[in-house]
Amino acid sequence: MIEFYAKEIFQRSGIPSPNERLVHSVSEGLSVIPEIGIPCVLKAQVLVGSRGKFGGVRFVEKEEELLTSLKEIFSLKIKENPVEMVLISEKVRIKKELFLSITIDRNLSQPVLLASPYGGMDIEEIARERPKSMLKEPIDPFLGLLPYQSRRVAFFLLPNEPNLNPPLSSIIMALSKVFFENDCLLTEINPLVVSEEGNLLALDAKIILDDNARFRHPDWDKYEYNLSPLESIAKAEGLSYIKLSGEIGTIVNGAGLAMATLDLLNTYGARSANFLDIGGSSSPEKTKKALEIITSSEVKVVLINIFGGITRCDDVAKGLIDFLKEKPLSIPFVVRLVGTNEEKARSLLSSLPSNFKIHFAQTMKEAVKKASELARSL
Repeated sequence: MIEFYAKEIFQRSGIPSPNERLVHSVSEGLSVIPEIGIPCVLKAQVLVGSRGKFGGVRFVEKEEELLTSLKEIFSLKIKENPVEMVLISEKVRIKKELFLSITIDRNLSQPVLLASPYGGMDIEEIARERPKSMLKEPIDPFLGLLPYQSRRVAFFLLPNEPNLNPPLSSIIMALSKVFFENDCLLTEINPLVVSEEGNLLALDAKIILDDNARFRHPDWDKYEYNLSPLESIAKAEGLSYIKLSGEIGTIVNGAGLAMATLDLLNTYGARSANFLDIGGSSSPEKTKKALEIITSSEVKVVLINIFGGITRCDDVAKGLIDFLKEKPLSIPFVVRLVGTNEEKARSLLSSLPSNFKIHFAQTMKEAVKKASELARSL
């Protein structure tokens, strides 16, 4: 979720932020300046981190700098993401930067609140170099964050400013409210600043929503941003798809298996053209649609890696057969189908004419190695 939308959610829960406006063009940016004033800050709204290091955050000190800065920031591509929206914010005089985050600790199997009195761009390095500067407060998933915990964290962050402890404690409780009410995987403020005037303001905001809870939140659609046409099609079909820059199209069931497949491809010196997870259950039509998506751009090889449980291997095989009958491609397919109905799936695929280049594999390592070799030879 982009910063602007995250701040909208924060503000509804009582987390303050500076006076800001979202604009979609240079001319719109010029028109909102009377509301914001100069000096101001221009912040590219893209779904990647470290924007500032790539020129995605600009400080405008004088009115004559505004037009040039707006044109420059709208012309940027940050990690291949074009800047289509810019958040124009009043410039805040910062006295101190803090870090606050709530995320899931997989080892503890529960949410944790992370807090540091040293916020800003290099928080990861600071946490590594000074581990005692990061407080980790476990949160009971049934009770939520308790008031005494928020007060303890507030005192840890600002031990010498007792007058700010109550409003900081309220912000910490509000961050927890956002996390639980919105089914988040992450809520983060970095930095949460103390201004020279003594105000607490969220200068940045980050929220990662749990897609598994999407059915409970019909309003989430408005937070979708910068989806490519193929990503939009995949989303409509219930497929998890992300385009990558490699040469091997991959279809896998389960995000964990998909990531392991991408990692193993990299080990063999190959790269995936996409991430595509058909999910925990599938139909022939779903597999067929997945193949249409990944072959709509140039790929040298298609790798299908299925560990069938709820997903039936014969359904995946039928989808591949239906796809090839409609679109007989000459590229090779490496197929690893293991699990439910795998013998039936192999039988179905073995009946295809020999002009279809189907290569069977029993293990993931065997499949990835074969796909990598084929991609290098083409």
